[in-house]
Amino acid sequence: MNDSLRHEFATLAAREPIPLARGALLIAKDEYPDLDLENYLDQLAALAREAEPVVRSAEGTVEKIQALSEFLFSGKGFEGNREQYGDPRNSFLNQVLERRLGIPISLSVLYIEVGHRLGLNLYGVSFPTHFLVKAVDDRGELIIDPFNEGVILGLEEIRARLQQIYRQPVDVHPEMLKPVGARHILARMLRNLKNIYARGADWQRVLSALDRILMLDPRSLEELLERAVLYERMECFAPARDDFQSFLTQAPDHPAAETVREAVIRLTQQVSRMN
Repeated sequence: MNDSLRHEFATLAAREPIPLARGALLIAKDEYPDLDLENYLDQLAALAREAEPVVRSAEGTVEKIQALSEFLFSGKGFEGNREQYGDPRNSFLNQVLERRLGIPISLSVLYIEVGHRLGLNLYGVSFPTHFLVKAVDDRGELIIDPFNEGVILGLEEIRARLQQIYRQPVDVHPEMLKPVGARHILARMLRNLKNIYARGADWQRVLSALDRILMLDPRSLEELLERAVLYERMECFAPARDDFQSFLTQAPDHPAAETVREAVIRLTQQVSRMN
C-alpha cells in the first residue's frame, strides 16, 4: 500500500460513521491503483435509480425487499460465485459491480448500499461463516441472504444453518444476528482477503490487509500479534519489535505475554546489531 493510499484509508478509518461503499472501494484500490471511486459510487446510485420504481411501488418492507432482490439478482444478474469462491476479486466491490459475482459479504455491501439509497433500513449481520443482511421496520426484522438471491430466512432456516456449521444442534443467540456497522464489515472483508493471501503465501498483501485492519480496529490484539510475527518473518525487525511492545503495553497479562517479552528482547538486540 503506497503512502498516499495509506493516508487516504487512515483518514477514512478515523471517521464515524465510516462510509461503507467508499471504504470497500478503498480496499479494492490497493489492488487496482487507478480505480475511480466516484465512477463506482455512481454505478451504485444508478442501480438504485433503476430499481426505484419497482421498490417504491411495493406495499410493505417484505415486498420491497423481494422487489429489490428480484431486481438485483434476476434482473441485473448478480450472483454468488460458488465455483471460484476463493478468488480475491469476489471481495473487491469494483469487481463485483463489473463481473456481477461476489461472496456473501461483498454482495451484502452491494445490497445494503443500493437499499439505503432507496430508503430501506438495512444493516450487516456478521453471522458465523456467512455474512447476512437485516432489514428493520416498525413491525420487526427480516434476515436476508444476498449470496442466495436475497432469500428471506426464517428462524428454522437460520437454526439449520448453524447446525450445519457446528455439526450439532445450536440455539440461535441474538448476538449472532445483531447489526454491525461499516467498521466491522470492512474489517471482516479485509480478514477474508488476509486469509486468501496467506493461503498463497503472499506475505506483502497479508501485511497490507493487517495494516488496514489495525487502522479500523487499533486494539485488535490478534492482528497486532500476527503483524508482529509477520514483520519478523520479513526481517523488518524494528516494526516487529514495536508491535510486540505495543501488544505488551495493551495486554501485559495475556497468556502469550512471556513469549512476546522474549521477542522484544530478541528484536531489540537484533536492531541494535544492525545499527
